[in-house]
Amino acid sequence: MRRAGLAILTLLVSTALAPRALAEDSGRIELSLQAGGVFSKTTKSTNGVVTNVPTNSLAILGSVQYHFTPMHSVELSIGHTDNSQVFDLPPDSYRIRTAITEYSGAYVFRPFATKKWEPFLLGGVGGLRFTPGNTYIDGFQASLGAVAETSLAFLYGGGADYHLWRRLKLRLQYRGFFYKNPDFNVGRLFTGARGHIAEPSLGLAFNF
Repeated sequence: MRRAGLAILTLLVSTALAPRALAEDSGRIELSLQAGGVFSKTTKSTNGVVTNVPTNSLAILGSVQYHFTPMHSVELSIGHTDNSQVFDLPPDSYRIRTAITEYSGAYVFRPFATKKWEPFLLGGVGGLRFTPGNTYIDGFQASLGAVAETSLAFLYGGGADYHLWRRLKLRLQYRGFFYKNPDFNVGRLFTGARGHIAEPSLGLAFNF
């Protein structure tokens, strides 16, 4: 009888505490700041004449995440990097120094969590704003008439949070973007190809 009573008491306490724990974890806001690399895919036009070889670069990324439940949340992010978009169009090479600003919204799913680790998956949409700077033809600065443009991007990724101290977490993350390759409204640089950006990053996240 004592064991049965203890089991029933344990069940009642667990049932009473579970919604409270869920409520405490629901509705919380999380801010994160990360730094990482930007690695872009080389693309070619369908006729093989134009090749775009973006340079690798470093990026900074800031995000705010709202948790509906421990498993489900939404995230808004903004990131920035500077690289060069290099277009090979034999016999010439065109280089456009470019500032890329990324805006994205994503759904984040956390399937499970341990005492220290909290893995997650994410997916969403966003935009990549390509803003041209100095432009070069065969290494010599020249005007190409390049203008800024925004490309719709599809986002996927995942990672894991490692709990450091109370509300502070270390975040390891990978984000990938599929997007339409930029041509800066310069007709001869048009490829019509789909580009891909890979963004591995490391940073800190803080829960409120």
